[in-house]
Amino acid sequence: MKNILKEFYKNNFIYSTKEKLAKTTIFLIIVLDIIVYMIIQEGLSFQTNFIDSPYQKYTQSCSSAMNSNYNDFSAQKYVYNFDMHDGYYKTISSKNDELDNRCKTLLEKIDSVKTNHNIKALNQTKKELNVKINKIEDDLNYIRDNYNTVLFEKIASQNSDNSILENDISSINIKEKYDTLNAQYADIKDEINKLNLSFSESNSVKDLVSYVNSIKDGYINDKNEAFSSYYYKVDFIQLAFLLPLLIGFFYLMKRYIKNEKYILYVIFKNLLIVSLIPTIYQIFSIIYKFLPKIFIEELIEFFYRLEIPFVVYYILIILFILIFTVTIIKLQKYFKSKLESNKKNKITRIKFYNISSCIECGSKVSYLNMNFCPMCRNRLNIECKNCNNYTIYGLDYCKNCGELLEV
Repeated sequence: MKNILKEFYKNNFIYSTKEKLAKTTIFLIIVLDIIVYMIIQEGLSFQTNFIDSPYQKYTQSCSSAMNSNYNDFSAQKYVYNFDMHDGYYKTISSKNDELDNRCKTLLEKIDSVKTNHNIKALNQTKKELNVKINKIEDDLNYIRDNYNTVLFEKIASQNSDNSILENDISSINIKEKYDTLNAQYADIKDEINKLNLSFSESNSVKDLVSYVNSIKDGYINDKNEAFSSYYYKVDFIQLAFLLPLLIGFFYLMKRYIKNEKYILYVIFKNLLIVSLIPTIYQIFSIIYKFLPKIFIEELIEFFYRLEIPFVVYYILIILFILIFTVTIIKLQKYFKSKLESNKKNKITRIKFYNISSCIECGSKVSYLNMNFCPMCRNRLNIECKNCNNYTIYGLDYCKNCGELLEV
């Protein structure tokens, strides 16, 4: 296999010449490579635009709202899920006819919530109440943490003016202050709960939450299916765009290497490599998508329940060994048959004659002094029946007299 690939590389990518490229020429070839690569990327992007994108139907904002948790829905969560996307929703709703009807209905229900509630005022009020309740919690924690200090001061009969505690707390008023703060804490907590209920228990919010929960699963399934088929289409469309370029550059490179046009050969060899980079990426991307990931996960889970999860890795190793072994054998047979057919080609025989190498094993030989290769017994020369001199075996005419050879 190594020799076959080496021979393929030598035949298609190596050009024996003494011509040297000028630095300016090399620079211009590199610039051309960069320009062509950028055009290819633009072409790939342009090809993708021809496919109906599910992003227009299942927008990011709508999907984000569908994936949110509505078990404890408050005005703050409303702002996070909807308000920050409000402008975007209006834009896509007015301009995009492809938007999913569920998203359009969602927008209508969001507008209904905004009509019935001053979301900004609700959140501002809640923010102020949270500041107050946090201050009270700090004061309560301070009293709890310093209760022992009050007892020690009482035992020592220390004057309250000399107390080390803040807020004039003493053994006389500590209980009163603690009860007052607890009452304030309960009142504010109750006020916050009423504020939350006034929002979450309203008909417009209940309608919004109920609607999202009712369509959530169906929407997510439809979206996943749409995006799955979309990504497959993108990969195949991009591959269809790249393959003609790859084949065209390879054909021109082969053509110019045969015609001994070195500069053109180098140019198209570089362009072939440039087009090969995104092509290989697309091929591996398609292979990765076709891998049965769910099946593999379920197989691992099955063996995990049997407490022998390592078995699945053995199976995967054997499976990939079989796949690649069959592929390698098929490729080797193909390249071997192609190599054998190339050996019968007269141009190939002349090429090996020029470099004094055996066409069968590649060993160095002398076509002037040897009739057979000493390494593989391959015939090198044959006697011409017309002039009785030895000439190259496998060609039609004698190199000495020019007459047709009789084999």
